Amino acid sequence: MKGAPLPPIGLSNTAIVLHDMQNDFIRASLSKPEMVETVKRTRALVDLGHSLRLSVIYTRVENDPAMPYPPERAPFLQRSGPRLCVKGTPGAEIIDELKPQPNDFVITKLRSSAFHDNKMEALLRIKGAWILIVAGGSTNWGVEWLARDAKARDLVTVVLRDCTYSATPEAQAASLANIDDFLGYVMNSDEVMQILSKAK
Repeated sequence: MKGAPLPPIGLSNTAIVLHDMQNDFIRASLSKPEMVETVKRTRALVDLGHSLRLSVIYTRVENDPAMPYPPERAPFLQRSGPRLCVKGTPGAEIIDELKPQPNDFVITKLRSSAFHDNKMEALLRIKGAWILIVAGGSTNWGVEWLARDAKARDLVTVVLRDCTYSATPEAQAASLANIDDFLGYVMNSDEVMQILSKAK
């Protein structure tokens, strides 16, 4: 965040958050070299987190047909087109390349916010984590939303420039600028991994 010092990223105050790396969102994009590299870097980050015994938290949005938008409001709240990440479908699952391990935490969301009506805030409080290293996407939707919600809760977000994605380079650049200017920090994964590797 502009004008603020780098947060004290350490092993006792930090969690890794993988935001919505689900089949319906990115499976088709895994044919593109840039997404393959994003996933590889994210995998390396997660592996380091596991080796350091950091909390690794996955979010996944799940559209539950039993919990739709109120019918009189639905036309104004949901986008047209097929519903993605429908409960019980393969599309709602996290991609195979980044599957959670048994000791990881999975936060299932009913709506886009990583904090709305789920256990995220309580989990972070119990773990003592107030710095969130965030990978995933999309940056200009859920990741920026996460950063806004985190700041409202006095949590620090560090978004990884090379482990996040948006539909267009313009959307990615604009959202990263918003985060870096007002909401948190934007760093490269190798910078953060070096800090974590030396942390105590």
